[in-house]
Amino acid sequence: MSAAYSTVISPERVVARFLRQYYDIWEKYFPGLNKRAHWHVIFMARTGDEAGVSSRAIHRTLYGSYGTDIRTCIERIKDCERDGFIRVFDAASRECAAAAGCLIGPTRQLFESFDAHCRDTIDEICAAAGDDAYRHGRSIGCDDDPISEIYRFFGACDHKWREIGEHVVKKKGLTPAHVEDAMDHLVTYQYWAIVMLLWSASPFGSDRVGPAALVIDEIISRMWDRLRLGHLAIKERVANLTRWGFFAEETIKKHKAVSLTPVAGGAISAGLGETRPLLIELHRKLVAEHVAASAGRVA
Repeated sequence: MSAAYSTVISPERVVARFLRQYYDIWEKYFPGLNKRAHWHVIFMARTGDEAGVSSRAIHRTLYGSYGTDIRTCIERIKDCERDGFIRVFDAASRECAAAAGCLIGPTRQLFESFDAHCRDTIDEICAAAGDDAYRHGRSIGCDDDPISEIYRFFGACDHKWREIGEHVVKKKGLTPAHVEDAMDHLVTYQYWAIVMLLWSASPFGSDRVGPAALVIDEIISRMWDRLRLGHLAIKERVANLTRWGFFAEETIKKHKAVSLTPVAGGAISAGLGETRPLLIELHRKLVAEHVAASAGRVA
């Protein structure tokens, strides 16, 4: 097992570390495009054919997964176009403004960044799986099969996170309307990242000695660069997570702080543990089968 994972024993902590490392990889190659919708736009552009991918197809995917409206979908497409990763055109292959019914396709910049991200991701999958020879992941091509497997894995992670969120907010005793509102927000990366920061500081995710609570200002400081949100926006999300049953309010040396609730910590740990077999299976499909096939060709 790689040195980064050698001291991580529990399945849930292995998965948590892998997910954090993956989002660091994504930020390295797609800086600022940290919303779930950005991720789907980039993946769908990379795997689309020469005719392009319809914005309506992207919207169907986003609406089904997160309830994203068409207006927000178009804004995310514009973000990716602005940063040079996709081109937008109409049915006659003429450049056009992003709008409902437009088509998108990948640029050379997207291919270069996505494939580098894919290679780094496969390396990280191997490291998390305890594959001592994980550098052989560099020889795996970033074609449709590996991309589809990675896309499928993170789709399963999204589904698991939704289950965790529903469990916690329902335990809080929220009304159905408030549960629905909470879930509309919880499925976003921003909320996931803040919750996982607190999970990593808690006894569920860490063996560190000391208080498990984090001062609000520390959360803002640590999330500022990762989420590219202002301090008021981060404070609002922390307040929402407290209201929804994820955090409990505390005070540390007269400073407002929050800690992860036992209900949230237990649900997150269970969900991460249940994701571990999926990560092992992803390694098997991407790497073990590739190595076996390569050995067969050599023989």
